Amino acid sequence: MSAVSVVVPTYNRGEALGAVLDRLLASDRQGLGQVDIVVVDDGSLLPAVAIVNARQAPPGFTLKCVRQENAGPAAARNLGFGASHGDIVVFIDDDILVSPELLRQHVEAHVLNPGSVVFGECVPPPSAHNHMAELLETLYASGVDRPRFERVAIIASGQLSVERRCFPTGVYASEFRTPAAEEFELSARLGQLGIPKINATQIKAIHDQGFRTLDVCDQQYKHGMGCAEAVSRLPGMLIMNELAIIATANGPVLPDDPLAIKYRKILKGLVATLWGRHTLRLLCELTSQMVPSRRMNVKLLSFVIGVFFFAGYRAGLRRFPRVHNDRGREPRAFPS
Repeated sequence: MSAVSVVVPTYNRGEALGAVLDRLLASDRQGLGQVDIVVVDDGSLLPAVAIVNARQAPPGFTLKCVRQENAGPAAARNLGFGASHGDIVVFIDDDILVSPELLRQHVEAHVLNPGSVVFGECVPPPSAHNHMAELLETLYASGVDRPRFERVAIIASGQLSVERRCFPTGVYASEFRTPAAEEFELSARLGQLGIPKINATQIKAIHDQGFRTLDVCDQQYKHGMGCAEAVSRLPGMLIMNELAIIATANGPVLPDDPLAIKYRKILKGLVATLWGRHTLRLLCELTSQMVPSRRMNVKLLSFVIGVFFFAGYRAGLRRFPRVHNDRGREPRAFPS
């Protein structure tokens, strides 16, 4: 039987963290060994230890809380990794509600794909199936049947598991502070190490977050900033085609940019100011309620979230000024 550790990094989640822990403590342990749950408080203003201590771990589970000064999710996950002992370590974000079988599913995925990093999908709660959630589902739908285990280039950390033997000194690069940045770095490093990245498409958990237009736009802004940090701290990551496309589409206008990309950058730059993008967001909300054309609404939503991503990326360029166009240079080494 595999001993399993669960690491939950948290920051200012408040009482909502309790629902995440209650779901984990109700996990089905059939076929599993001891399950130890480590909550890492990343410097929350109201410490999370009281929420953790209010819960009694059932037989077969242990639950504890460790705290660090605010350093971001990558450093928090590494601290929890070091404070845990399981052969399989599952990282669960503090807004992810798991099913009873999720831990067993992750262990099974590693049995079938040894030596891999495995992540599952995070889906909206049933209560979030409003008009915005439906538009997002239409926007991101692939339209193709997907395999149970899908090899991918980029990982997602909402619910992700690793085998401890593959990471003797930690999993994430702690210096990356913004969401998405640490995922790009880990994805690139796994590629260099030859460790497969597996999307276990049937392992699903509920993403307990808002699905209003404002929520989605704010998430895109933060994701854009994280992409900019990834390029800034490690320009060699531009060897990853996915990140190179993002940098080309959202970075400064370059002389060799195709004309269409130049126009898109200029247009997004004109509307990506604070007032401009929020005015555009309000227009998107009104249109989605008044205009029956789903196709038109999806196109407008795609443009709006693209503007917020663009604004976040440009903010990241200012926050991390070492960002530059790195095409044609030798890639810098990734941290081990």
